[in-house]
Amino acid sequence: MRLEAKEKIIFKVHPHWLYVAIPEFTLAILGIYFFLFAYALLPDWILILFAFAILFAMLIIFLDWLCTNYYLTNLRLTEERGIIGKRIMMAPLNKVQDITCKFGIIGRIFGFGDLEIESAGTYGTILFDFIANPRERKEEIIKAVLEFKANRKIMEKKEGK
Repeated sequence: MRLEAKEKIIFKVHPHWLYVAIPEFTLAILGIYFFLFAYALLPDWILILFAFAILFAMLIIFLDWLCTNYYLTNLRLTEERGIIGKRIMMAPLNKVQDITCKFGIIGRIFGFGDLEIESAGTYGTILFDFIANPRERKEEIIKAVLEFKANRKIMEKKEGK
């Protein structure tokens, strides 16, 4: 992510570690069971092909987690996704209107949830999906928005004099 002049990153996070751990663990168990039951029935080349398919799927899941980034700077919020192609959604802090924190029972136990950030105009909604410590992140965003608006008022007063 390229930063503007005088822009500082407040936080940069990936989705919670369970975002990658659950599918990886599921694929590993699936692969083990497949090999245990199919080892004697299928030719070696099919087993090798299946092993490569499982490893490839695990690699894609990990890369998806690694290439999903959520940023809060002193000027904007940014969601960046994509392994090869990138999708970047950005909203300036002065356009943020509402922040909704959502998490279920598993999220409460393991400390993850979703943040929906509503912004004015054409920016729409930015979703920080499966984020760790969503309440703390929400507070950091609110604090950054308030500081941004306070600094903006100070600058407008200086320019008006």
